[in-house]
Amino acid sequence: MRALWPTLQPSMSKTERPIPATRFSPTPNLNVRFPPLPRTAAEVARMLSEESADPNLKQLIEIVHADPIVTQLVLRRINSAYYGLRRRVSEIHKAIALLGFLEVSNIVLTAAMLQLRESVSTREQEHIFEQLMQLSIGSAIYAQHLAQWLGLPYMRRVFTMGLLHTAGRLVLLYNRPDDYEALWYTNEDGAVPSAEAEHKIFGVSYLELNEKAAQEWHLPEELGQILSALETPHTLSTPELQLQAALVATGSALAEQLHLSGKSVPALPSQAALLLHQGLSESELVKRISDIRPQIEHYIHMLLKGNGESAAAS
Repeated sequence: MRALWPTLQPSMSKTERPIPATRFSPTPNLNVRFPPLPRTAAEVARMLSEESADPNLKQLIEIVHADPIVTQLVLRRINSAYYGLRRRVSEIHKAIALLGFLEVSNIVLTAAMLQLRESVSTREQEHIFEQLMQLSIGSAIYAQHLAQWLGLPYMRRVFTMGLLHTAGRLVLLYNRPDDYEALWYTNEDGAVPSAEAEHKIFGVSYLELNEKAAQEWHLPEELGQILSALETPHTLSTPELQLQAALVATGSALAEQLHLSGKSVPALPSQAALLLHQGLSESELVKRISDIRPQIEHYIHMLLKGNGESAAAS
């Protein structure tokens, strides 16, 4: 399937771009500025991280209703062609009931991260930003599906962490857009910079910044811990935390391979080994992932590119 976003052609080829490791000196004392997280997004993220059996729709309605911008986004989404309703919905409580807890939460958190778009100034940086947003949304949905297929009770929490797991990379782009652009384009198309490369250039990686961002935004402590250990889930203190990190890391790898790099068949990352004893084999997981790929491709496109005019996912 052809990617819905054609890769932007940078103004200079990769061979013309300097390699950051030789262009920049390490900055171990990088003075990181964290963009503020809107109160609506922080409250929704905390709700999503809770492990209660049923989501609190009444509380979600109150949170969304208090934010006129988010209210408008939710109403625009439910009335878009993507959902194909015969009658227009004008009441926020009806819109939230129809969309569902996770969908509205996705709208809120995605809208918050999209505010960081203002920090980029070049076509290449805009492309990087879009790639990170695709990675964020795709990771959340794949992690949610993985948890559901494996019968694990973490669907809402890993959905939240999938959406937020690119926060550290967005913070680096926000703080050092030109340098992060140079680092990004030393990789192959669709491949995100490694944490090791980030640390070499900036003195800090997206993993460390994930945890610091969670602290800065007053999100649950466990959420930050998990997001800092996506590449090393075994270092977390409990099997439950390790599984959650493995779900998000696997979702991220799938989103990168299928929606950024455009691979036709996904390869499960090493972190997925923690998931394979939960009831499904590797081949079964890969088949299910491949089956839902078009659905997720359409959904990402709808969320980032418009009001849902693309074909609805089944």
